Amino acid sequence: MDPGKGLYDKNEDKLTLAIDVTVPNEREKHIYEQNGTIEMEIENLSEFAREAFGSGRFSESVLSIKELPWKIMAQINSKNGSTDQKWLGFYLWCAAGEKGRREESSPDMWSASIDMWGTTSSSAWKENWSCKCSATLRIVSQKGDMSGFSRDFSGQIFNKTSYSSGFPYFITFEELMDPSKGFYDKDEDKVKLVIDLIMKEANT
Repeated sequence: MDPGKGLYDKNEDKLTLAIDVTVPNEREKHIYEQNGTIEMEIENLSEFAREAFGSGRFSESVLSIKELPWKIMAQINSKNGSTDQKWLGFYLWCAAGEKGRREESSPDMWSASIDMWGTTSSSAWKENWSCKCSATLRIVSQKGDMSGFSRDFSGQIFNKTSYSSGFPYFITFEELMDPSKGFYDKDEDKVKLVIDLIMKEANT
């Protein structure tokens, strides 16, 4: 209340307090978010199921946490080298690690990956970026009265050279497309995959 400080309005007998709040823009929000959800619909599933072993698809949607871009990857796998049965591989995949190994992988499959910021440059991330994640990978039931199917992993380390984690044998295509299970929408010929992601530690 010292008049010399200029803080106190003696005539009005009042003191004005203020807080400046900065609301982050959409990109800045990604820096602070610690969890999120990615969704992917595999359309024309019956056609996808007939593709060769190793064929895969990426989600069009991208989730950004701590400025690291995440996608869902679905792949057709064989178990123990058997060609009698196809399995759905279901993975959490970080696009920040894609650039270094893109040329080592199938161009058709990996070309589906895009940087969420519209650039193919990896300079947005530290060379030694890393993070620890836990995730729940889910197939969503197409029927409201039936439950879906899920698997979890926790404490998985991601970095430039280890940028995907999941389950190569998540479910057989036979079970996935079984009408009694409720996963497959036969009329729309599609299934819905979801990943709930939690990032616990990050150096980005």
